[in-house]
Amino acid sequence: MQSSGNATYEIHRIQAPYLQLTIILLGVFMAILDTSIVNVAIPTMETALDASTDQIQWVLTAYMLTLGVLIPVSGWLTDKFGARNLFLFSLVVFTIGSALCGMAWNLSSIITFRIIQGIGGAFMQPVAMAMIYRIFPPERRGVIMGVFGIAMMVAPASGPVLSGYFVQYASWRLIFYLNVPIGIVAVLLGLFSLHSFSHEVKGKLDFWGLVFSTVGFFSLLYGFNSVSSDGWHSATVIVFLVVGVISLIAFVLVEIFVSNPMLDLRVLKNYMFSMSLIISSIISIALFAGIFLLPLYLQNIMGYTAMRTGLFMTPAALATAVMMPISGKLFDKIGARPLGILGLIIITGATFGFTTLGLQSSSANIQWLYIIRSIGMGLTMMPVMTAGMNTVPLHLVSQGTAMTNTVRQVSSSLGTAVLTSYMTTQATKATSQLSWKVTGTSPSSYGLTELQQMFQMKGMDVTHAVGAAKSLMYGLINKQGFVMGMNDTFFVAAILTAIAWVLIFAYASDKERQIRRGRQPKPSPQKQSIASPKEFILE
Repeated sequence: MQSSGNATYEIHRIQAPYLQLTIILLGVFMAILDTSIVNVAIPTMETALDASTDQIQWVLTAYMLTLGVLIPVSGWLTDKFGARNLFLFSLVVFTIGSALCGMAWNLSSIITFRIIQGIGGAFMQPVAMAMIYRIFPPERRGVIMGVFGIAMMVAPASGPVLSGYFVQYASWRLIFYLNVPIGIVAVLLGLFSLHSFSHEVKGKLDFWGLVFSTVGFFSLLYGFNSVSSDGWHSATVIVFLVVGVISLIAFVLVEIFVSNPMLDLRVLKNYMFSMSLIISSIISIALFAGIFLLPLYLQNIMGYTAMRTGLFMTPAALATAVMMPISGKLFDKIGARPLGILGLIIITGATFGFTTLGLQSSSANIQWLYIIRSIGMGLTMMPVMTAGMNTVPLHLVSQGTAMTNTVRQVSSSLGTAVLTSYMTTQATKATSQLSWKVTGTSPSSYGLTELQQMFQMKGMDVTHAVGAAKSLMYGLINKQGFVMGMNDTFFVAAILTAIAWVLIFAYASDKERQIRRGRQPKPSPQKQSIASPKEFILE
């Protein structure tokens, strides 16, 4: 029997729901694309804007910090001004910010314009998810969220390709100008076609919640992002992390006791929703190992150009794009748990395969591992998130999407900081150990002597031949140390995904099954039969 509650979803009042989805996807794709497309262009921008390496990193950090600070308030703003109005505002601000970034003339200007861009990007994704959950009932969300997931997973993977092409053959400014025509089209379509959702906010803005969340998330994200450059023992890192933790504790206490909280923590009482946050956060942290480490390996060790690196990663992005709608359709039929069990096995196995990379690994093997890993991601991520959100009451959807995006933003930053620090530490340790082995009687020492003799045969004198041999040997040692540190980091990522695989077995509930199948959940069943093993796996 169909739930009468399904009549509350906006699909029954919208003439073209899939046009709404198209407009939403245009905005989300732009916002997520911008988190990765800038990375490849950073060295070129550093030279063009006459900045140091530490200074140019603020082009990335300013955008990320803006997202972290503003995402928590997106739920309250959605309830206050309406999803349509806030989404259109985000599109306009993001498009203007993109155009200004393309026109930037120095470091200060582009950092300022990236903050403006971040204001638009911060609201785009949570509001987009809230609108999708308002439009489509649970039994139809699998495929829809699968399509939505294409933007979430393919955008960061395709960023390096576009950025590499623009940097190599045109101008780095095009990575920002690219958003302008897309943004204008999305704004025009939205003005004339985007559905106006009903909205109501209860009470005034939670001022102290806003203050503590802003200070807390800014400090926490700034501290995490400073780890890779300053180290965990830096006074800057320690102070910002402590302030961030204290502020977030105060934020939680305020949200518990205030009558109209900015971020409604009641959504965390929902078992499926809370589990979805935990599992998707672990996967997001592990996902960093592929998105960040692999391009470094391809360019620093394999000698790939930025353009070739982007092209190398494109098949994996396409594999994710294919899997997303398939996993969505399967989710509607069998639920998130069986997909998660299979997908996380694939992710864990492929991630573990990356722990055996060397200085001369086969490009084909690396690419297949990355494609297989991306298939597992496409099979797992959206079903897990959708199953959790399906059980969130309709009046808490905007709060739930704000919570989901906040947790994912913080966990991604945490993963970046922790895994980068771990990789750097392991690489330094491995390099030192390899250097110590270059002694008078070691095989490495014989290799050093052979290199010296080779340079002498090329016409170098003894002094220059010794220097050239040492330079080449220690260059190889540094590369090997980097690869060993990276392999250790992939091993940690594999452990994390294995933990998520264990958790996925507990990721199911009768309430979620009933909602997904379009039925009214039973309020309190008197008696439950013991499920067979087959029912346990396939729900």
